[in-house]
Amino acid sequence: MIQIKKKGKRKSTKKEITERERKVIELAKIAWSKTLKEFYYPPLNEPNYVFDYTHLEGFYIDPDHRWQITMNLANTPLFKDNQEYIDYFYIISLHEVSHYQIIPYDGLINAKLLRAAMMHVNQNYAPIIVNIFADLIIDTKLFQKYPNLIIWEMQVTFKHIKSKGPISNLTRFLFRAYERLWNQDVLNDETLKEMDSLAERVTKVIMKDFEDELTWEKKVTLVAKYLNSLIQDTFTLIGTRGLLDKNKEKRKSPGGAFIEVPKDVLEVMDNPLENKNSDKLKEDNEDELRQKSEEFAKDIPYSEFGGPARQAGILIDGSALATWYRGLAKNLIEIKIYEEKPGGQLPVYPEVWRIGDRIEELDIVQSLLNSPVMIPNITTRKWAHMEGPGHLVEKQIPDLLIVLDSSGSMGWNYNSRSVRGKGPYHTALVAAFASLHYAASKGAKFSVINFSNRADICQWTSDYKKAEKVLLRYQGGGTFLPIKEIANQCDKADRKSLTFIITDFGIYNWGKAKKIMIDLAEKGHKIVGFFIGSTTIPKEKFKNLLDKVTFYGIGNPKDLISLVIKEVKNYYL
Repeated sequence: MIQIKKKGKRKSTKKEITERERKVIELAKIAWSKTLKEFYYPPLNEPNYVFDYTHLEGFYIDPDHRWQITMNLANTPLFKDNQEYIDYFYIISLHEVSHYQIIPYDGLINAKLLRAAMMHVNQNYAPIIVNIFADLIIDTKLFQKYPNLIIWEMQVTFKHIKSKGPISNLTRFLFRAYERLWNQDVLNDETLKEMDSLAERVTKVIMKDFEDELTWEKKVTLVAKYLNSLIQDTFTLIGTRGLLDKNKEKRKSPGGAFIEVPKDVLEVMDNPLENKNSDKLKEDNEDELRQKSEEFAKDIPYSEFGGPARQAGILIDGSALATWYRGLAKNLIEIKIYEEKPGGQLPVYPEVWRIGDRIEELDIVQSLLNSPVMIPNITTRKWAHMEGPGHLVEKQIPDLLIVLDSSGSMGWNYNSRSVRGKGPYHTALVAAFASLHYAASKGAKFSVINFSNRADICQWTSDYKKAEKVLLRYQGGGTFLPIKEIANQCDKADRKSLTFIITDFGIYNWGKAKKIMIDLAEKGHKIVGFFIGSTTIPKEKFKNLLDKVTFYGIGNPKDLISLVIKEVKNYYL
């Protein structure tokens, strides 16, 4: 029995397969086994072999079956003998597995390449550029290893597609690009030469520093620039009920739009809109994807983060903004809490041991060195001791209360391309996220108070997503330090808390705040204030408060996120 896929929802039915179809499946399995051996048995399940006459793609990922690879054998060219079938399926399988093993490999690389493509094409067309680039890289590597086999497969595929009807300009470009890449004019088709100029420019980009994977992003950007017009002429954005060209089929892009795709392109490239990376085929890898999305967020503008990350499948937390800040803040702040331990007794000099002193204190060696006859109270000796210097021992950090100023004077525009344009609140957020996730990594609980005209509070929790939501609720009003709410949260903590207050000097109610801060400090809570926009702390303004709390002046907002915050609790004097 074999599955026959129906168009649309792809509901499967069962029917008896023919003897020829059974034989083709067996030959495809032989080729797949050879492919796995070639790649040293990567962790890929055997494909689901189907005869799907409603779909032109030879390979695709079926989301209805846990992202299982499906190998569609319906449109296989006819061959004379079994070995040709095996060779054909072998080179096709090598190509497909190369997407997961070479390029784009995983979701992080895929996201980076999609971002690079989006420099010149819209997000719905970006996967097409990435797949074209990946195909050219993969098949050139295969040509270097199996030149005769890859040339034969190209000839067979071109002949098969040409026999079915008109060939799109994109397909002509692809075949001509392969001929230029490999310096092989083997198809003998004059119409392909119409694409010479474009093929020459793209292949020049591909072949420069061919083995250097670090050049991929720049190369994809250039390929997108060169192919932009061809892509727009080949593919058409349509509505869900758009009229279809008879030579095209409708496919949904990862960006959410429906696009008309030429039938010959589907046969040459499979679905050019599909994102092919190994993360797509894994289960229970949420932590891995989260780490990759945070890694991708580093050093890129927010406007260039969400689309590629979502299309590549690494954005799984829902909130692109929270994930972006999490990535920017990763490993930027360390919080070290120490206590000082006594160093113990150190011997200083010998002195007389007298009757009545502890017998353990008598030093026999020193006594005999002083006189061969030990006479109590005269020749007996012991060591005089003094306290040695203490030493610092790192303690588990306490529960963390983050108090964040989101008033209008802080300012926030995360879409700005410059750090200064993003505003002080952006820098404060990065610091807050860094502190939050450092505490989370150490197993501490945390609470957040986002304040302006009112206090928006996240109660004590171990769920960082709840805290992130409150941090991202910018208010933009006045600046009233919610000192009563700070005191209440400290009282609710299971243990003495460490409180970070991140603000500027625009607070209106400092007079009332000082007394409560002193009371909290005397109860054992530690308060650390970070004041953006000032290089020094005005001692006259705070007077005796600075004896109880720690304030940092942050003249340059960048300094806020490069601090290693250290606090010593003295238990020994």
